[in-house]
Amino acid sequence: MGKNHRLKTVMNPDGPYFPGRINRRLSVIFGILFFVVLLVGGISLYLARSIFLSAEEIRRESERVDLIDQIHSTIHHFVSTLQRARLQGTTIPDSGRVAYLQGLNTLLQRYEREARAEREVTGEIRQMIGGLASLTLLDPALGPRELEALNNAEQRIPALAHQLSMAHRDKMERMVQESRWRMQLIIGFYAAFVLVGGLLILGSGFFFSRTIARPLRGLAQAAADVAQGNLHRQVPVTSKDEIGQLSHAFNIMTGRLKAHEESLKGLATLEERERLAQELHDSLAQDLAVLRLKVIEVEQTLVPSDREAVTETLNEMRKIVDNAYEDVRQAIFGLRTMISKGLGLIPTLTEYLHDFSELRKIPVDLRIDNTEAFRFSPPVEIQLIRIIHEALTNVFKHAEATRSTVKFEREGKLAKVTIEDNGKGFVLEEVMGKGFHFGLQTMRERAGGVGGRLDIQTFPHGGTRVIVYLPLEKGFYEADSGAVGR
Repeated sequence: MGKNHRLKTVMNPDGPYFPGRINRRLSVIFGILFFVVLLVGGISLYLARSIFLSAEEIRRESERVDLIDQIHSTIHHFVSTLQRARLQGTTIPDSGRVAYLQGLNTLLQRYEREARAEREVTGEIRQMIGGLASLTLLDPALGPRELEALNNAEQRIPALAHQLSMAHRDKMERMVQESRWRMQLIIGFYAAFVLVGGLLILGSGFFFSRTIARPLRGLAQAAADVAQGNLHRQVPVTSKDEIGQLSHAFNIMTGRLKAHEESLKGLATLEERERLAQELHDSLAQDLAVLRLKVIEVEQTLVPSDREAVTETLNEMRKIVDNAYEDVRQAIFGLRTMISKGLGLIPTLTEYLHDFSELRKIPVDLRIDNTEAFRFSPPVEIQLIRIIHEALTNVFKHAEATRSTVKFEREGKLAKVTIEDNGKGFVLEEVMGKGFHFGLQTMRERAGGVGGRLDIQTFPHGGTRVIVYLPLEKGFYEADSGAVGR
């Protein structure tokens, strides 16, 4: 944040602030994707674990069904053995009887240990096993009562086994249905994840195309236009992120390139003015000076008899030549008024005011407390010199002043330059109403053309003040704020 603020201050102190948010947007997008992946993955793992646990429980239920089948098969085989023994008139050996009973007891204990439900049914089976055990101790000649007990046991055990098996089979069916539903849920989650992920990818592609790719393409095209010489090209600043900051910096760059181009054009114009001034000085000014000397020479060589006849004409010619000579010198002086690349504004202005005072015989005082506190762009410097030149020309031609002052002051981001004289002054409304502007309109246009303004303060016999407000070079007034008043 501090870095962006420093960049804003250097590039454009009055410009917008760009907090920079592309990285945060990317973080949010990737964070959402990561959260969605974790959510879908976590739910899928939970459902897969529940399916695995259900499969384990189904396996155990299947083992319990197998135990019931073994109990049923063992009891059925035991009853069949008893019936064969009765038909054959023999008894079951103790070892066989004990083996059957121990096997049944082991299977029943194992089932009761693993399946804690259906205690009534298992209790009935245990009673049945106890009855069968007592029958094995009887005489081979079984009576009708014992035979009925065997028949009842043989008929009852399938129903009990079926009852227990159906309970476990129903439970397994429920778990299978739950596992199937969970599997469908997993598939649905993954389908939703694919859909949401696709939408996020499409949305992210559209977002990056609109907020990054498209502005960058616009910047590339604008840079190509600038490379071809179109320095008026600007790009819209559509966001407050780094792309907007780059667009804003590009606009500042093109603005400065344009100002630099105008400055170069101004320097070219000044060089042309210098060339014209040199040509006027070398040709017309020298010719007028020679003509003036010739008029004076002719006036001095006239005989007294002819002097009276031509003196008035010669005086008029001399005045015309003098005025023309002064106008040419003034034109040369105006053309040569430019900012020296080596001297800068204040030294050049000091030299100009000194020459003006010597030439026009009107002392001009330059008042400036700190020369380092005033720095202008080249176009502003050129217009300032021209405004001062125009104002002092009016002082010489119209004010009838004996002295003048040029004063520099600071007012925040502006420089206040006052050109003041002690001349006869005038009524501003009357002068403007007659259309006799004394170059005031030209000076206002010059000041307004570089972002400044110009005011006139005058009244009869009270002198005139021309006050011009011009912007200081951007960035300079903040870095140099401590220089004011030192």
